[in-house]
Amino acid sequence: MKPHFPMMVNLDGRPCLVVGGGGVAERKIASLLESGAVITVISPEVTATIENWGVTNRLTWKKEMFSDQEVSGYTLIIAATNLRRVNHAVYEKAKEHQLWVNIVDRPDLCNYIVPSIVRRGKLVMAVSTSGASPGLASKIRKKLENDFGVEYESYVDFLAEMRMNVMKEITQASVRKYIFKELLDERFIYAPPEEREQMAIELIKLAKDTKQV
Repeated sequence: MKPHFPMMVNLDGRPCLVVGGGGVAERKIASLLESGAVITVISPEVTATIENWGVTNRLTWKKEMFSDQEVSGYTLIIAATNLRRVNHAVYEKAKEHQLWVNIVDRPDLCNYIVPSIVRRGKLVMAVSTSGASPGLASKIRKKLENDFGVEYESYVDFLAEMRMNVMKEITQASVRKYIFKELLDERFIYAPPEEREQMAIELIKLAKDTKQV
């Protein structure tokens, strides 16, 4: 099988279907909720957490077994039951409508797979072995979690703000490039937020004075 094509998908407001209500389904749903997806769950039973998400209107829970329900309106589908016949029925319905479908633990039936993910705010790092070894993907994810700590969450927000400011204040491309490169230095990553802001202000002022913006 050829390697998968990597891409980030905007699911905000898009309808997604999860068939299954166990622990695996719960983890998949949690990730979809973070992305702003509009989620429907089909399962006769669900975990307490999934049930609570339904009660609080974070998703729609259809308390029934999947058989031949209509699926054409969903952007993507996940089948996460422990029943092979049910998972295969989901696959057949999705295939009929040429939809994106992921059958948990059956990479041969998936036309997309979900990578191991590390999130630090706007920074999202995804690791995939194209289904060859989920264990290796998980191992690499854990290494990334150690290498890129929680400080990156505020740091990426800071970079986004600085980029907007620099684009507004500075017209010379070479000066912009110089500032952006300096902002990637580790001294900005680990500095407290207030100190980081002051350092950036001084950097931009120095760039303006010495490089003739």
